[in-house]
Amino acid sequence: MKVIIYGGSANDARFELVLKQFMKGVARSGDQVEYYNGVTYQECDVAVFFGSWKNRDTPWHNVKNNIVAKAKNFIVLETPLIGRGPVAEIMQDNWFRIGINGFLADTGNFNNEDCDGSRWSTLSTALGLSLREYNKNPSLQDPVVIPLQLPGDASLRGACIEKWVCEAATEVRSVSDRPIIIRTPQLPRAFNKAYMYKIGTIPKLTFQEGTRDNLFRTLKGAHCTVVYSSGLSIDSLLTGCPTIACSPSNFCYEEVQNSPSSVEHLYRPDRTQLFYNLSYAQWHVKEMAAGLPWIHLRKQL
Repeated sequence: MKVIIYGGSANDARFELVLKQFMKGVARSGDQVEYYNGVTYQECDVAVFFGSWKNRDTPWHNVKNNIVAKAKNFIVLETPLIGRGPVAEIMQDNWFRIGINGFLADTGNFNNEDCDGSRWSTLSTALGLSLREYNKNPSLQDPVVIPLQLPGDASLRGACIEKWVCEAATEVRSVSDRPIIIRTPQLPRAFNKAYMYKIGTIPKLTFQEGTRDNLFRTLKGAHCTVVYSSGLSIDSLLTGCPTIACSPSNFCYEEVQNSPSSVEHLYRPDRTQLFYNLSYAQWHVKEMAAGLPWIHLRKQL
């Protein structure tokens, strides 16, 4: 099997190093692999690149768009799903989501259905995580948290996040008198002013500046979260806060309710199998160098 690692897909030298670690793992398995820094697509069985792709005229997006349009199969490395660190323009995590032909729940193949708990045990220990029990003493004053996402984020697939938040908050208010918190992303961004004004007119609604420090405290005190495609749904369930996931691209979508009008009739699913499965969708850089994610995904190619 011929594998090409596309170094030009990385928008930072740190991510080029990650791709080179993945390359070591492929070579260790005995497959033919080469590193390529150009923009044009090179014929191969599997193309490997870093990050989501958008319709933007930058060298890294151009190479990724060429691969997606022409490759038989590709593997994409993206930000982690579980135990993410502080959000930054250049993420500093050493764990990465790795999927075949996509990085979202409904597009990527992660070879992670009905998985056992061995990897969750390894991952949760390494990250110091555990599944917190659902809140057993809810209050009628516990708020509903709705996160804004970065406008133009690839996971939105063209959706206007401000419009969606406005509609979701309006739907929540139509069935519940609970406080609503609109949480901004951890990175500063400009939002559509007309929609933001309209959101601000909804009764008993406040805005919260999202930070890493206030994330889990906010989730622990919330009645639930209503989320589009953000990984905050995973953080929410990990913390014991029910979530409503509204986009099929959300990794919790098939396990939870999908309508904001469900906030007063929440489903609190058993999360065990979900986290067992998610654990096989992300890998540490050292595991890449050892070839573990390549061996795991190669079965699907």
